[in-house]
Amino acid sequence: MAKQALRQTQWVSSAQTIAGRDHLAVQAVSEHLYADLLPGITNVTDRARCYSFYPWFVWAFDQRSKKKNTEEVIRIFRRAECLHTIIGINHELEAKKELPHGGGLVGRDTLVAVAKKVFDGGTIQLSHFSSLDAESSDRYFKNKFGGLGQYYLGPLKDLEVLDGDARTGIKYTKEWGATLAKLYNSTVETSKFFDAVRDDDIDRTIVQSLRSFCPCNLRNNGEERDALIDLFLCRGRGELKHAGGAERRRTLLLILDYARRTRATTRRFADPQGFLFGAYTRFLADDKPWIVDSHLEKTVEGWAIYQRHELLAIAAQGVFWAGLTALGLDAGYVRDTAAYAKWFANYFQPSLSTYFNSRFDAIISQHQLIQPSLSEWQSANHELSVANRLLEAQRHHDPQAVVSLSAQILTSLIARGCVEQPYGQFELADRFLDTYEINLAALQRRATTTWSQMDGRQWVEWIAANWSLRVHLRVALRKLRYQTQDTFRVVPLEDGLYVREAPAAKWSSPRLAQAFRFLHDLGALDESVDGAGAYLLTGFGEELLEAELDRA
Repeated sequence: MAKQALRQTQWVSSAQTIAGRDHLAVQAVSEHLYADLLPGITNVTDRARCYSFYPWFVWAFDQRSKKKNTEEVIRIFRRAECLHTIIGINHELEAKKELPHGGGLVGRDTLVAVAKKVFDGGTIQLSHFSSLDAESSDRYFKNKFGGLGQYYLGPLKDLEVLDGDARTGIKYTKEWGATLAKLYNSTVETSKFFDAVRDDDIDRTIVQSLRSFCPCNLRNNGEERDALIDLFLCRGRGELKHAGGAERRRTLLLILDYARRTRATTRRFADPQGFLFGAYTRFLADDKPWIVDSHLEKTVEGWAIYQRHELLAIAAQGVFWAGLTALGLDAGYVRDTAAYAKWFANYFQPSLSTYFNSRFDAIISQHQLIQPSLSEWQSANHELSVANRLLEAQRHHDPQAVVSLSAQILTSLIARGCVEQPYGQFELADRFLDTYEINLAALQRRATTTWSQMDGRQWVEWIAANWSLRVHLRVALRKLRYQTQDTFRVVPLEDGLYVREAPAAKWSSPRLAQAFRFLHDLGALDESVDGAGAYLLTGFGEELLEAELDRA
């Protein structure tokens, strides 16, 4: 009886209305792909040296502290993480350069102002910002184990550096955890750091005396750096040998290879978008082909598949954004999905009229005759350029242009031809693809079956009805059922469908920004003067690449 009452209470309890993300469940496929290609690094693990700082803290606290209850661990750890970030930002303020020092450290948004106060000669108390009871505007992090608990613990456990959890206690492993901790410890002022943490009062003199903790010093600690390279590139031997992570190794080496190749082009610098565009087309700037070592061939193909799916995702999101934006400006309401499809075709006829006058097969055949070759990725009509133009049109709030460019991307992808396995090396179960139904396999199947029997207008109506509204309603209903979250951007009511908000189309974040930054932290890449997120291969990076390809 009690269980039945509980179920009834959960069913009738109101759902939490949130903005949500991935309203067409199309980026879920992207996430699956890049997680396979780059395990052990996430979108929120921004600094390589944190992979040794955290096991060092757990190890050092265990060595030094008599009082080891959970409350004391949390109290000291939160102060330590705050101090670690303040040290990095203080060095950043002095050097006037963010990336090597304070960039990407935990709690940065709150602690930049705090570090500036210290830098200008003030004194602060760590506990004022680290306490769990601090005002939300002052508290550096909500999770009781800070950025370790929220961001780094999962990857560090996957890499067998740490173990345990917030409930049972976080522990270092005797293999990787202890190894990294001791190497980190060999070049930092451990006693001075813990004295500062326990004393609580921090000034510029104390912070500067702890400069060895700044992430930039990873390059100066050769043994620690080499151990982290062993970790990320799966080079460990004996007890430090990892069974997994080969794809991470190959992706990091592929990034270094890309940086080496771009150095000889007019583009010169390497960045994540250029890496993805190069993988997709197998060409770099100046129409130079990107020929990779045979050991990296499977990996570059994997990133090409990821980018192809991302183009599909941008097109689908573009249609959804444009339709909801336009409907919100028009009536803001339609009776049902079928009515929406008719309205969509009529509203966007000015930008899609060329499609309406032809059969779908003829549209694809014509597109094959006029589209740029895959290698011409800098052409305005290449699907990569079209996707960037779509995002620019969205920023200018131009739904007509966005719909037109979305249709161009879809027809470009189909016109490139079909392959037997659209997702190649990736193992995606049929049930997975049925759940996340906007995918490359479905695109090929629809193009050769359902859509091939349609004219252009029918195809546009089908996309608007099925790959916009119906998919979104199914995704939102799943989140409502399993997570009790209301993420409807089109709200179904008794008398019809009402627009709540049009979610913007965007690329997913495939961990590449973090991977590039890790390689920078390790000394394999240097920051380019061309701008944030742009890098150049270092001499050490080239030596590392050549040595690793020789032993592959």
